[in-house]
Amino acid sequence: MNRREFLAYGALGGGASVVLGAAEAQTATRTYELFIDPADVELIDGTIVYMLLFFGGPPGTRDPRPVLRAVEGETVVLRIVNNAPEAHRFQIPGVSGAATTNIAPGQRREIRFTAPVGGAYIYLDPLQAPLYRLVGLHGAFVVTPRNGLTLNGAPTPYSQAAHTPALRAVFDAMGSVPRFAGGKWDPLDIQRDKVWVFSQTDPALNTRVALRQSVDLTTLAANFKPRYFTINGRSGFDLDEDPTVRISGYVGQPTMIRTINTGLATHSPHIHGNHVFELSGNTGSGAVAIRSNIYERDTWMLAPLDRKDLLLPLEIPPDIPREVWPPVQEPWPLRYVMHCHTEMSQTAGGGNYPQGAVCHWELLGPQRPGA
Repeated sequence: MNRREFLAYGALGGGASVVLGAAEAQTATRTYELFIDPADVELIDGTIVYMLLFFGGPPGTRDPRPVLRAVEGETVVLRIVNNAPEAHRFQIPGVSGAATTNIAPGQRREIRFTAPVGGAYIYLDPLQAPLYRLVGLHGAFVVTPRNGLTLNGAPTPYSQAAHTPALRAVFDAMGSVPRFAGGKWDPLDIQRDKVWVFSQTDPALNTRVALRQSVDLTTLAANFKPRYFTINGRSGFDLDEDPTVRISGYVGQPTMIRTINTGLATHSPHIHGNHVFELSGNTGSGAVAIRSNIYERDTWMLAPLDRKDLLLPLEIPPDIPREVWPPVQEPWPLRYVMHCHTEMSQTAGGGNYPQGAVCHWELLGPQRPGA
C-alpha cells in the first residue's frame, strides 16, 4: 500500500470493536491483520495533523486503531505490515509472546500467542518509547474470560480464578438487591462493554516525525505540550454521537467502561449522575489487577499507561428524590456529562472549549421496555 491516508475523525470509527458471538467464542484460533500507515488526520477544529496509526481488524477490514478481542486461552494470530517510512514494532505489555522485533518499511511479521486472563490491555509500538505511541501507534486488546461466572452464577468480565470477594459481591448484587434491581451485567451485549482510550496530541512533535527529524527522547516528556485531548481519536462535539464512547441505556443496565491512557498527561475522568465502581487496574508489568476493595468513585485517576475498568450501574440518579421518581417534568432521555478534572483536557487547540475529552451518557427511561 505505502500510501498516506486522510482521515476526518468526525467520520470514522476511531475505536471500532470486533464483536464476538457465542459460536466464535468456541474457536481455537483468532486471526487479525494490522497495517502501520501514515495518516493526515483532521482534528476537531479543522487542524490537519500527521499521525501513524494501526489499521485493520479481522482479515479484509481496515478500521483505525481497532479494539482487538479474544477469549482467554485462544491462540491469537497477528499479521502486521509496516507501510511507514521507518521501522516499527508491536507489543502488548503484560502478555507473553505478544511482541515483534523491528519491522522494516514494507516488511511484515506474524506472531502467535495465547490470550491471557480476562481484562483490558494496551497494544502499542514500544520503539523509541514513548515517541511512536504518542503519535498514534496504540490501541486496546480486550480478553473475555473463558469462565467469568461468580460462585453464585453472576457473569463478570474477569476470569473466575482471579475473582476477589469484593468483585463477587458487586456482580452478585446486580439484579438481586433493591439498589440494583434492573439485572445482571450482560457479557453478550457489546453495548454494555465500552472501551475509552484517552490520548493527547502535540502537533509540533507529530510534525517532527512527519519530517523525519530527530527527537531527543531524554527531553521529550519535558517538552511535550498537548493541544488536543481525545477519546478513541475524537473529541468535543465529535464524541457526542460516537457509538464506541457513548453509554445509552435504561435504569438497571450496568455498563463496563474500560479506560486506558496512552498519552503523557494524567487524566481525572468524572461522571455526573452516578458513581462508578473501580473494578480493576494494572500492575507494573502490565497484568490485570482485580481490586480487593471496590470503591464507588466520583472521579478516578489515569496516569500514563494506566488501565482502569469501571462499572457504571445506571441506577436511579441519587440527586433525584425517590418520591418524584420517575420524573414527569424532565423529558427522557436524562443526560449526564463526563468530563475530566484535568481542566486543560477540556479544550482543543489551546483554549477551544468544550472540544476536548468531554462527552455524556444517558438514561433512556426508568426501565427497559417489557421488563
